[in-house]
Amino acid sequence: MSRYDDLVHARDRTIRLLLGGVAILALLLLLALVGWSRAPENIRLHYPPDLAAGAVQQLGDIPKVNLYTFAYYIFQQLNRWPVDGSDDYYRQIHRLRGYFTPACFDERLQDLEAREREIRGRVRSVWEIPGRGFGNQRVQAVGPNQWVVGLDLHVQETYRGERVKDRLIHYPLRVVAYDVDPETNPWGLALDCLAAAPRVIDINSGEAAGEGT
Repeated sequence: MSRYDDLVHARDRTIRLLLGGVAILALLLLLALVGWSRAPENIRLHYPPDLAAGAVQQLGDIPKVNLYTFAYYIFQQLNRWPVDGSDDYYRQIHRLRGYFTPACFDERLQDLEAREREIRGRVRSVWEIPGRGFGNQRVQAVGPNQWVVGLDLHVQETYRGERVKDRLIHYPLRVVAYDVDPETNPWGLALDCLAAAPRVIDINSGEAAGEGT
């Protein structure tokens, strides 16, 4: 009988060990499910465009080239008027609304109201001046999650096929972190309009005060 009792006790110990192991695994699974439920659904990573030499990037850090690219792309789209300035400007302001701060959005509407008669019928486009594109010096931090991005752009406008504006202009744009609605703004950035008055660029003698946008 003693051997039989030993076998029974050994079986019971094995069962208890297995039940303990199952309980531990169940607890770990529960903790994993709780952690998973609290994890963010989306994580935004800003990668530098050239990874050939490798890169060390902290979560949440935004490379200067990404800030510059964002500012240039949104500003270029804002100033793309393929048919009629008054109508196209209005449409672009509203189409890009998610990429402006509320104050900048209102400022753009006020700008449209002030210039609507002037730009009616005009076709406009802007592009980078060759050789004056991105450089680290073009993006300056001015506060926590706030930067000023300097764009040197060629601005051209025509009216009924006649060129009425053809200038090289420096635009200092304020960019801020703006993680409000990832559905309408996946960049997590927003333009806060101009940080200072635009300046007309004279390639031969430097930059001088301009006369607006």
